[in-house]
Amino acid sequence: MRSYSSGVEYRVLPGRGRCVFATRDIAQGELLIADPIILVPGDQSDFTDQTTVGRYVFQWNEDDDLCVVLGFGSLINHGLPENVSLVSNYKDQTMEFYALHDIKAGEELVYDYGHDVDELVSYYGIPRAAAEAGR
Repeated sequence: MRSYSSGVEYRVLPGRGRCVFATRDIAQGELLIADPIILVPGDQSDFTDQTTVGRYVFQWNEDDDLCVVLGFGSLINHGLPENVSLVSNYKDQTMEFYALHDIKAGEELVYDYGHDVDELVSYYGIPRAAAEAGR
C-alpha cells in the first residue's frame, strides 16, 4: 500500500465543473496523489472514445494501454502552464501525480491533456478561450 499527502481537495465551480485544488503549500517534486487504476488493454482502447468514461481515461504505457484512474487524479483539469506531472506506477498499479513546481495553497492543479484545441473544445467540452490559453 502506498500513501500520499492529503494536501488536495476537489470543489465544483460554476462553468468549470469539478476542480482539484491544493489545500496547503506543496513543494516541487512532492507526490500529491497515487490513485489505483483499472487497466484498459490496447485492443479495447478504441471503444473508450465513444463513452463518457472515455473523457476520464489516461495513457498507461507505450503499448496503447489506457487506464481509468479511481480517485481525485481523474478530476484534475486541463490547463497550461501545467503544475502537475503524471507517472504510471506499474508495480503498484497506480497513477501518480507530482508537483512540477512549488504550488501555493488554493491553486488549482492542472496538466496538459495533450490534445489540440478543437478536440479539447468538442470532446472534453472545454471553452475555446480556456483551451487556447497558454498555447
